[in-house]
Amino acid sequence: MSALGEFVGRLHPLVVHVPIGVLLLLVIVEVLGWWRESLKPSAGVRLTIVTVAVVSALLAAGCGWLLGRDGGYDETLLDRHRILGFVTLGLTAVLWGVRNRSRIYGVVLTVALGVLTWTGHDGGSLTHGQDYLTSVLPSPLREWWSDGQPAEAAPEKLADVHVFNHVIQPLLEAKCVSCHGATKSEGDLQLDSFAALMAGGKTGSVVEPGNPADSVLLQRLFLPLADKKHMPPAGRPQPTETDLTLLDWWIETGASDTTMLAAATPDPDIVEQVALQLGLPLPPVPDREAMLAAGRGLERDWGITVRPLTPEGPWLEVNARLAGKAFGDAQLAALAPIAAAMHRLDLGGTAVTDDGLVALADMTELRRLQLDRTAITDAGLAHLSGLRRIESLNLHTTVVTDEGIKTLVNLPKLRRLFVWQTAVTKDATNALASALENRRKLDRYRAELSTLEKLIVSETFQPDFGVEPMPVPTVTGQDGE
Repeated sequence: MSALGEFVGRLHPLVVHVPIGVLLLLVIVEVLGWWRESLKPSAGVRLTIVTVAVVSALLAAGCGWLLGRDGGYDETLLDRHRILGFVTLGLTAVLWGVRNRSRIYGVVLTVALGVLTWTGHDGGSLTHGQDYLTSVLPSPLREWWSDGQPAEAAPEKLADVHVFNHVIQPLLEAKCVSCHGATKSEGDLQLDSFAALMAGGKTGSVVEPGNPADSVLLQRLFLPLADKKHMPPAGRPQPTETDLTLLDWWIETGASDTTMLAAATPDPDIVEQVALQLGLPLPPVPDREAMLAAGRGLERDWGITVRPLTPEGPWLEVNARLAGKAFGDAQLAALAPIAAAMHRLDLGGTAVTDDGLVALADMTELRRLQLDRTAITDAGLAHLSGLRRIESLNLHTTVVTDEGIKTLVNLPKLRRLFVWQTAVTKDATNALASALENRRKLDRYRAELSTLEKLIVSETFQPDFGVEPMPVPTVTGQDGE
């Protein structure tokens, strides 16, 4: 189809509302005239409305026929929609011919309204899917509409969450299925079921289980919005950061349609995002007063400081640096009563060894850990694998090497690593960066940043006195440890 034909076809969603509105207006006018004689339309008014209805129905049918040639729609539904569209056109033409014969005119107008309703319903199904309306019905009505088949119950707790059915498929339904469903499948790609998703489209598979980077679905979603290949197209509802994170995680963990959330052992951040997405209770947090009371006892016993990080939450910052070599493996194990509430732990300069790091296993909420100037080695770093929330790790002035750094690949949130005065090389940190960084997100953020920088320049006033170069604005941030 030519570009002009494609352009005209895409006018159908705009044009099609005109005959719908005109026919509804005609029905309202005629009903008012039947109810009260003084409101009865004159022959001229009726002729004008019916003429507009015929012309607009002709335009809508023509544009719709061209749009249907573009492909990607369910053929059965499309054919019926086309036929009904032309039937509607024919009925408007008949209306024009019998507009002065009241009995026949009323019958034809009634039939035209019924056919128009059916046509519009099929058009909505082509665009939004056949369950666009029924999917949001209350459960009892949805069961009645679906011949008594019970709708899948929403999970009441995180342990009941089926990853694909409750998290991934609803996400695809909301953002993708309008163009890639049973009634419309652009590129022969359907995303309305697991089988269809894994079958891919005319260019091949779109999901590579265990390999998000090579999954075309994610590649298209992560493209900058201005990119022509970005999906969904600009103007359509876009996936949120949470949506993209959950899709990425699901594919990385094998893209299964049977996995339950509890069996997937996801990162705590994933669990929280799923809970928020489904409106489920978040995992419980430690009791603030109990943590502070236990912290005060530890301060007295071991000469450390335990401070709350926020005015209300239970999260703590523990600093054992001042205790120096008097703080060792036994003292680290003694922190068990507050392990669940620790966000920051400073063990720099203490006598903690590899064996003592076993106690970190229960400190799963840690964000920042300082082990500088301690006796830890590569073997000790293996004990950090369960700290999935760690963002900053300080290892400077220790004997760790490249071999130990390799084990840090199990810390998905790690973004700052201090390794000066160690045997760690740049090659090792570069390899770790490649494993930990989400290149797709970084590329998208950089593209968005470039766009924002141009907007900033376009809005910034810059006087030039011709004396010296203009200063370049810089963005300042916090230093490290």
